[in-house]
Order: sequence, then structure tokens, then C-alpha cells
Amino acid sequence: MKVTNNKTEKRTAYLTVEMEPAEVEEYLESAYKRMVDKVDIPGFRKGNAPREVLEKHVGRDKLFEEANKELMPRTCSRAIKEQGLKPLTQPMVKVTQEEPLAFEMVVPLVPVVEIGDYHSIRMQPEPVKITDKDINSVLEQIRQQYATHEPVDRPVKTGDIITINIEGTVLESPFIKKNGVQLKVVPEFPPEIPGLSDHFISMKKDEEKEFKLKLPESYPNKLLADKEVLFKTKVLEVKEEKLPELDDNLAKMIAPNVKTMDALREQIANNMKLDYEQKANIKFEEKLVTTLIEKSNLEIPPLMIESEARYLIEQGLQELQSSCKTKEEYEEKLKQLSMEQVKERCQELGERRIYWNLALSEVARAENIEVSEDEITEEIESMIQSVTGKEKDTQRQYLNEPQNRENVIGIVSARKTVQLLTEIATSPDKKGKKKRKEAK
Repeated sequence: MKVTNNKTEKRTAYLTVEMEPAEVEEYLESAYKRMVDKVDIPGFRKGNAPREVLEKHVGRDKLFEEANKELMPRTCSRAIKEQGLKPLTQPMVKVTQEEPLAFEMVVPLVPVVEIGDYHSIRMQPEPVKITDKDINSVLEQIRQQYATHEPVDRPVKTGDIITINIEGTVLESPFIKKNGVQLKVVPEFPPEIPGLSDHFISMKKDEEKEFKLKLPESYPNKLLADKEVLFKTKVLEVKEEKLPELDDNLAKMIAPNVKTMDALREQIANNMKLDYEQKANIKFEEKLVTTLIEKSNLEIPPLMIESEARYLIEQGLQELQSSCKTKEEYEEKLKQLSMEQVKERCQELGERRIYWNLALSEVARAENIEVSEDEITEEIESMIQSVTGKEKDTQRQYLNEPQNRENVIGIVSARKTVQLLTEIATSPDKKGKKKRKEAK
């Protein structure tokens, strides 16, 4: 057997294997002995037919196919061992020549994971500051929620709520037809048809209007994107929005335990602070792990990314299907997706997830981070806290299955590792490393 390593790049080895006829003959003879006991050949008892008779009866291709069941795994294993490779998965094999036998092997290799000096990373989360402008913005949204709408006898203005009949056609095919639909006349609504609301400004009750509007290239239904729509509309009613005053009465209406507008503002500020801090921490952790990856040497085979991307696509399609009530609804939503964009996004996300997992796993190993049984149980209970009844027991049992339990361990381990990296990065110096290890 002759093995040639043509090249190794991106943690993938490309080998060519050429075998001597005598080596192949051993596997063919072994295949013959297995097959002759199973095949009925006229004129011979099972196990007694000569090899040349068996070959004529089943064909040499069948004999070669049977031989390959033993030949390929053993030969590939020998070739990989001879080249001193550490495979990630089984190689992909392509026969290029049958006599003498030659084939090509593509061998994904285990990733290279060389973690940089994470003890030198120093950074802090962005400070959270809540301004009066932020609070006023929330209060304005609340006023919108508690607004009333009164009929008016005047032309439509921005901010009004109108009731309309609307019919649209694209290339003489129905696009939309709704009667008595309510619409708020603001530039940003509806978001999928920019500019639609503008055509209703200055219209009066019972007025009819026809106009053409081109759908954007980003329109969800790709078959209709960038197409011109002929709209026929009629305004049935115009209502003016009346916003409540920002006073203590509104504060009591919003939260019974709050008596004054000042107390409501304080409550809003506290809630926003918690929300902003959570977002700042997420952003900080992402930046922290990204910095760790940038300091490290991580090399992975493309097959890992492709496999992760396929998993993410399948998971996404399953979630989409479960959110649809009918097969037709699912198929319609599928048409609105750009699978090329989905694949590209999943490739990016898959690569990011793999780098994160490799980097955090290596830090966890270096720091001897372990996950206790109590932590596993606590995490599982947290994951199923919103489930009730028998379904809770079912989910608990599912998450305790070996593979799923390993995933839970990975989640807890990653979180503990990020917590340790955060402690290191936010500390003013390198002191306390020994104490952190002792505390684990």
C-alpha cells in the first residue's frame, strides 16, 4: 500500500492510497468466503461453489462491493495511522481506480486549540446611565397605550386612526383585499410597505382613491418583491388620537401600587437600569470571549462548520414548522425565506458557536472547572420551570438522557467559565488567581 499526502490545509488532510493487487486479493478472497455461504447457486450446495462461479453468478462488482466493507475501514485506518493523523470523524472516500485499486481520502482533523493569555485581558462592562430622555420615551409609549380615539370630521392627518377598505393587485392578480381594516397613519406603518400611509393623508371620510406603489426589494414574499401594486382604497372613518395627561391619575392607572408620577418615573428608571445592565453584561461577555478567541490560535476543519450550519438550519425549520398551524402556512412562510441568506447566516453563527465552545472548553480544562450533580439538577429544573403537569416529567426525563445531559453540563460549564473570565478581566491586577482556584 502506498499512501501520498497531497496536501493538508484548513485542518483537512487529502490523501491518495494505491494498493497492491495482492493486498486487494486477500480482501476479495475473504469476501468470497462470506458470500458463498449465503448465495444460492444452481448445481452447487451452499458454501461449495468455486470463486469463479460465484463471480459469474453475482458479478465481480458485487464481490468487490462486499470486499470493500472490510477493506476500506481497515485500509483507511492504516493510512491515517501511517501518516500520524488525528481524525475528527471518519474520512470521506472516493474510488478513482479499481484495478489496481486506488482511492482518495479527505480526512477532517481534530481542531487546533491553543488558548492565548486570558489572564492578561482587562476590560470593564460599559457603565449604564438612565437619562430623563430615556424615561420620557417610555412614558410616551405608555401614553400611546392608554390613548383614546375619537371620530372627527376633517381630512386625515399623521397620527390618526382610519378605518378603510383596501384592495391591491399585482400584474392583475389579487395582492390584498380587506374591508373595514384599521390603520394608524404613521410613516413607519406598515413596515413591509413603506410609503403606504402617506397616500391616506388629506383624504376625507367616504373618499375613494386609486394609486400605484412599488413594493421594496426586501419584501418578505420574494415573488412580489420589487413589483408595482395598484391600490384601490376608501376611507370609512377618521379618528383622532387623544393622549392622556402625564399626571398622578395616569400613574395610578398604570400601576395601582404607585401613587404619583414621580414614583412612576423612579420605577421606570429602576426597571430600565436592570434591563440596560443585563444587555450591557451580554455585550461585555461577547466582547470578552471574542477577545479571548482573538488572542488564541484556533483552527477547525470546514466540515465542523458545515455540520453545525446544517444542524442550525434543521433546528430553525423545525421551529418554523411548529409555529405554523397548517402545512400550507408552513409552505407559504418557506417561500418567503431566502435559503441562501439562511445558509450564509447559519454558516456564520455555526462558526462562531464552534469557536466559542472550543475556547471556553479549553479554559475550563485549564482552570479545572467542574460541574456538580446539584448544578446539573438545578439547571434542568430551571429549563423546565415554565412546563406544567406530566409534560414536566417528560421534559425532565428527556434532559437527563446521556447526550442531552452532556449538553446541560456544557451550558453550565460555559457559564462558569465566562464568570471566571469576567472576574479575571475586571480585576485591577493578577492577584487572587490562587484564591479563585481554591474556591472552586
